[in-house]
Formats: sequence, C-alpha cells, structure tokens
Amino acid sequence: MLAAICLTSTAACQTHPRARDLGITFDGEPGKLNAITDLPGLEVGQVTLTDKGARTGATVVFPLGKEATEGVSAGYFAFNGTGELTGAHFIEEFGAFFGPVTLTGTLGIGEARDGVLEWTAEHFKGNDDVKFSRVLPVVGETYDGGLNDAWSFPLTSKDVVDALNSAKTGPVEEGSVGGGTGMVAYHFKGGIGTSSRIARYGEDTAFTVGVLVQANHGNREQLVIDGIDVGKMITDLQPTRPPKSDTERDGSIIIVIGTDAPLLPGQLKRLARRAAIGMGRTGGQGDSLSGDIFLAFSTANRVTLGADAPATYVSLPGEALDPMFDAVVDATEEAILNALVAAEDMPGGRGGFVYALPEDRVRAIIQSTKKDQ
Repeated sequence: MLAAICLTSTAACQTHPRARDLGITFDGEPGKLNAITDLPGLEVGQVTLTDKGARTGATVVFPLGKEATEGVSAGYFAFNGTGELTGAHFIEEFGAFFGPVTLTGTLGIGEARDGVLEWTAEHFKGNDDVKFSRVLPVVGETYDGGLNDAWSFPLTSKDVVDALNSAKTGPVEEGSVGGGTGMVAYHFKGGIGTSSRIARYGEDTAFTVGVLVQANHGNREQLVIDGIDVGKMITDLQPTRPPKSDTERDGSIIIVIGTDAPLLPGQLKRLARRAAIGMGRTGGQGDSLSGDIFLAFSTANRVTLGADAPATYVSLPGEALDPMFDAVVDATEEAILNALVAAEDMPGGRGGFVYALPEDRVRAIIQSTKKDQ
C-alpha cells in the first residue's frame, strides 16, 4: 500500500539504492552525503501525497535554512522554456532570491506559492522587511498529470506548509517522493534525485556544489547510463496510459544547483547553463514541449533587501570556473540517475502504470559492457 502522506527530508520513510550501487561510474569527487545538503546549513523538506487519485507533492530547498532572513545570489537558465519558474524575473533583475525554492506539479504552482506565503507570514510575524523580500516565491514545476489526478487539485497550501516545516539537513529521500511523486523520466518512473561534488583549487581551497533535480523528461530511446544506450536495450516495460491521457507529450526537468563558492549572478548563470551538459549525458536533449529550467545560487554571497549602505561581494575569477563547471555537469548526471534508481513502480491515480528502472537488468548491461571493453 502506498502511504497516504509521507513527510521527509531524510531517509526516514524508506531507503532506496542509489546509482552507484548498480555499478554505474561517475566522474568527480562527491561530498560526504553526495547530496545538495552537503552545503552547510541547507535544508530540504518534502511532502508526498498518494491518497486516492493523488500522485503529487512538494519538495522545498532552503539555501540558508528555515531561520535565515537573508537572500542568496542567483542566476537561472532556460534551456527549453516550455515550463515555469515563478520569481524568475526578480532573479534576472536583482541577481538574487529570498526564501525557499519549491518544486511541485504544474497544477500545484498556485498552492505552492500560497503555502510559502502563508508559512512566511506565520514564521516571520512582526518582521515586515523579511516578509516583503519574499512576496515573489520561487516555484518550479513539471507536469505530473499522467500519474496524478492533477485536475482534482490534491495539493493544498497546508501540505506545502508541512513540507516547509519538515525541512532539515542530512540525507535527502529520492525517487517517488515530494514534487517528484508523479513524475516520469525516459518512460520509467522518475522523481527527485540529488548529488554533490567537491571543486578543488590547488591543495588548500575547495568548494561544494550540490544539485537537486525533479526529473520528468526524456523518451526511452534517449536514455544513456554510464555511456551505454540502455534505453535502446530495454524496450519493454513501457508505461500504460489512463483513458484519454495527455501524457504522450514531452516532459520537463527542473535542476537546482547550490554552491558555497563566492560567485556573482552572472557567474551563477554560467553554472546553470552547464546543467544542460549533465542532462545530455543521460540522453536528455530538451524536446519541444520540455520545460528544462536550471537555477543556481551561492550561499557565500548573502543579500539583504533594503540595505542602506553599499554591499560588498567577493567572487572567484571568471576564468577560474572550470572546476565548478565540471562539478555541475558531474553532479547533474548523477542526480538524474539517482532519481531513476530510487523510484518505484507506480499505478496511476486515474489508471495506467509506470515501471521503475529495472535495476538488475541495468546492472547486468553495465557489467557485460565493461567486461567486453
């Protein structure tokens, strides 16, 4: 039985294998948790709804933790723009955002926004400056209407408040949870995935890059794992569609990138662009109706709205970003595959069925291919 509601920011609800457990090899050096929460102070919270026809939820990321009042420097990139990231105009204009990033299904954007505002009003009572800085919440979406009875609007603002209150540091639950509950990637069950990398500069300087994805993109024949065309080898286990389904359309992916390296908004936009390469390593190519939107932020350069004195920020030199670029690409690839590996078979709320990635078959394909090389 699927749990009606599961609140989690750690692996408290259930434990899943990760991509490395299948023998998949990745470039780069992961952080301790191999998750976006390797960034000090960053918190993730999730609410998962699978009651009746619901297959949806919300995933929230607090770059500086729930109690922070400052914002973070940020930049975003729309690789393919048939999707939504609310607050994007503010990010483009100010090079920053305040409060959490929330990920959910397309028809839950309004409730996610309202939940963030309701939580903010309650959590920062009496602090009008903080509340005003958060009047434009950042909410990203991908469409979960194939598995989720989306037009019944199961997500409520209270659910989002629960996700916000549950946010914690530590391991992040992946797969069919939070905003990724009803998502499908490469015609397998998709969802939430995360990974991290250490970007080293010489012997004494190192920064962390963390990535979290909501993966709902790609066609089966596109899927590449460990450089192998796995999607062309596993042609069965195709999703079955509910009656009058609109899920033959392309999907989307939202990628959230955080770092503790001191970077300016233009540099963060450069980082966000590199997520497209990590997506491409798994076969994604930004199909015509895919909303592929990538957001990057730095926890090192904090922002206060309404400051009455000049602000001073520091940054890495623009020509010294290659280790950061590598980290984004490597962590994005692994986060997407972590989402696929952790996800489980799921019946749709309106009928239909989506299979999880068959781990034993993928492991056998990788072992056989590497043996022959």
